[in-house]
Amino acid sequence: MGKLDGKVAVVTGASRGIGRDMAVVFAREGAKVVVSARTENEGDFRIPGSIQTAVNRIADEGGEAVGIRCDVTQEDDFAAMYQQTVERWGRIDILVNNAAILIPGTVQDMQVRHWDLLYRVNIRGPFLGCKLVIPYMKENGGGHIINISSEGAIGPGEGPYESSRPDGSAYGSGKAHLERFTQGLASELYQNNIAVNALSPRGAIASEGQRWFRGDRPYTGAREDGIIMGDAGVVICQKDPKSYTGKILYDEDVLAEAGITDLSPYPRIG
Repeated sequence: MGKLDGKVAVVTGASRGIGRDMAVVFAREGAKVVVSARTENEGDFRIPGSIQTAVNRIADEGGEAVGIRCDVTQEDDFAAMYQQTVERWGRIDILVNNAAILIPGTVQDMQVRHWDLLYRVNIRGPFLGCKLVIPYMKENGGGHIINISSEGAIGPGEGPYESSRPDGSAYGSGKAHLERFTQGLASELYQNNIAVNALSPRGAIASEGQRWFRGDRPYTGAREDGIIMGDAGVVICQKDPKSYTGKILYDEDVLAEAGITDLSPYPRIG
């Protein structure tokens, strides 16, 4: 028996990295999973990973998944994906808003169009995903929404500063926005038995995207993959939505609360 048997989960940004790893873990635990992203096949994008590769991995492990392309900046894409999901499996129980982009650079250096793109993907995207999934979850009698955040949401605090964080303003402020949105939406939906929580990795995860950005630079200390995020997500989705909601969570803390203190299955590089 899987911990998520009978559940239907939609994971955005699931062609690679944390999203793919969470989709894989949810399928291992019995959920039927919609693998959603923009990259449909290997080679469509410069960074490795695709919807089809993720779906194939889940199928090879005996899980059940379907790939549906979705650009999270497009309302019609979300609407079509949810409709296809319900037509196929009859319900939506879990939404993981993982799709995000990282655009490096200081505020002075960043192009306005790149700031706008980050807003559309990292902030407007989760808003659309939540807004359009709520009616389906209400119809089911409840559900779980997990917004994937980052330690980057924690600001540097008051100055003066001994060292600078030259490229954290755009990405970090977007994630801080997401965490405030998470708690606000949680307060709106708790009476509908819909939990909304934010989940971040404790430290870096060496996703394909992060490896691509870093190039030849060493990545010592980062986790080798995002499986720990998947396991933490499973714990969250087993909680009572009315009482376990509006939380800003970190993967290691979620596991520790569940009595899982051995983190050796989640190795770090180096």
